Amino acid sequence: MFSQNLKYLSYILGLYLLICIAESNADCEIPIILRGRWFSWEKKNVITELDANTMSQRGYCVDIKDDYHQNYTIIFRKDDNCYTCVKFLVRTVNILDKIEKTCVNIKEGDEVSFDRVCRNIDQDQSLTTLFLDNYTPLNCRSSIEGVFNFAYQNRFKFTGECKHPDALIKSCQAPGSQFLINNQKFNITYRACEGMKDTFDGVVEYVCLGDWIVGKNHYFAVANTKESRQDEKYRCFLKNRDDDLYLGVSITAECNTLKTVEKSPERLRITPVKSEVVQPGCRLPQNFTGEWINTANIDADVVINETHIIETSYPDEGRYRRTIYICQEQRDNRVMFARLTVEGCQKDFVCFDFVPRHHNVIRYRKGIPVIIDDFSTVCSWVQFKNKIKWNYNLFLAKYPVAVRCPIAGKFNFTQRGEVPFETRILGGVTGSPRPNIYCKQNISDFSVCETEQKEIAIDENYCLSVDYLGRPVDIYSDPDYRMKCIGFWRENLKSYMITYDELDPFSKYRCWVYQRADLNRIFISQAIGPFCDLNQGVFSWNHTEGAAVALDLIEYERERDQCPMHFDDGADPWGTSADSINVIVFDFFSTNGLSSSSSVVASTKNLVFVTVSLITLYKLT
Repeated sequence: MFSQNLKYLSYILGLYLLICIAESNADCEIPIILRGRWFSWEKKNVITELDANTMSQRGYCVDIKDDYHQNYTIIFRKDDNCYTCVKFLVRTVNILDKIEKTCVNIKEGDEVSFDRVCRNIDQDQSLTTLFLDNYTPLNCRSSIEGVFNFAYQNRFKFTGECKHPDALIKSCQAPGSQFLINNQKFNITYRACEGMKDTFDGVVEYVCLGDWIVGKNHYFAVANTKESRQDEKYRCFLKNRDDDLYLGVSITAECNTLKTVEKSPERLRITPVKSEVVQPGCRLPQNFTGEWINTANIDADVVINETHIIETSYPDEGRYRRTIYICQEQRDNRVMFARLTVEGCQKDFVCFDFVPRHHNVIRYRKGIPVIIDDFSTVCSWVQFKNKIKWNYNLFLAKYPVAVRCPIAGKFNFTQRGEVPFETRILGGVTGSPRPNIYCKQNISDFSVCETEQKEIAIDENYCLSVDYLGRPVDIYSDPDYRMKCIGFWRENLKSYMITYDELDPFSKYRCWVYQRADLNRIFISQAIGPFCDLNQGVFSWNHTEGAAVALDLIEYERERDQCPMHFDDGADPWGTSADSINVIVFDFFSTNGLSSSSSVVASTKNLVFVTVSLITLYKLT
């Protein structure tokens, strides 16, 4: 009888204890995103189970602190008054990082607080990665996207780097696929290298579990779909946003071994490749062939041949993006291209509307990419962005040949702008001191002289004084800026000019807007970079309109300057007059028979007519 009463009493006490625990734990509920069965590698396989109130091997929840629903710090208690502080960092719905502190014993009745139990929990502690056992596959596009050839090395298996042309990473989206898993996995095809032990042939298929960013490190976790052993199933990858052409790979089911890409246990050096070969169906104009820069895409390098346009842009140092366009069909100035995108996964179609090349410039408009291979759809005018105001984008020759400038002569200028022209010495300090010259008058000089008038010389502080014979006194000074004219045209009732200066620290190419205001007066505005903003005019002088400085030019040619004025508004940039020199041959005394004598008579008549006209004009005045 006594034993039965004792058993009944113990049952009542146990029930009472559970009720007390439940009441004390009513305000501590573990978030749903943390609940589940998790696997981690902590020098052995560890399974952690979390439910609404408890954590396996840690006890029940006592208190919880939430940091923006991303980080959770929880205090757990075991039956022996042992309190454990665990901090969870939510990376994805499938991945948690855990920081844990050793158990702290607190006497009954003493205060349990985060300051006491969780003190110094973030200092010098490595993260433990938890993988959800019943994971949900996620889209791979944010983790890795594209087709890559790679060379790999494993610091724990072999020295050197194994590079094979058939070693590929393929992670491509399948638009419109009814099977969602197609966009949630990718393949890595390893190939063995001759003479390198422990390299192997094999294909590994991974499912993406999500990605996250810590500083400049971009992590993503995966699960091997063909692996049943949990410690071999899960892996972590690491990219660096400054140089994403290298991948670090863990060789265990943990991410804390990936500190940097270079020191990762396994490293992949990846090179983007195109997964499809497209045959060309048309030819581009022959004068398009060459190397160019695209001012509409961060001065991207462009290589054009008869059938292809290969564009390589550089977002920053050490990174590049390459897009290939293959000519498919051409009608009038519109050309339909098949585009192999940066990632190399899919092919789409885009239309270019070209203006025939002039000088060192190709002007073009680019349509919206579409997936349909049909010229009437791809090159429909509605595929181009129909704005109220628009202008053509530019391909500029990478190695330009100077042309005759549309503005020539000797001008005195005043300037206004955020980046004005300043006095400087080209080439640095001179080899010997220059003679001291007294100048009565100094001006700012803008000159386009010489025989061919292909170069602009700008001197912000030019000595205008002359000697008693009318010759310039200062014959030793060099101009502050020298720029070659490489193209000009007229568009939207504005005249544009492109110059090239190898010494320009910001951009070798500069765009100008110019306009003739009077017989001997010109307004001109220089852009910040190699293209002119749509709102830039001849009076624009600040960054709000894309300009650096505005100049007001007034001609002042002197007797000995021999710098005739010339102006071309660019209405016909294809004309031969812009780059030709007229040579007048006086053959009055030729002795080539009757034809020569008749030409002499005709020339003499013309000369007499001009002389009489000049005399008559003189008398009238």
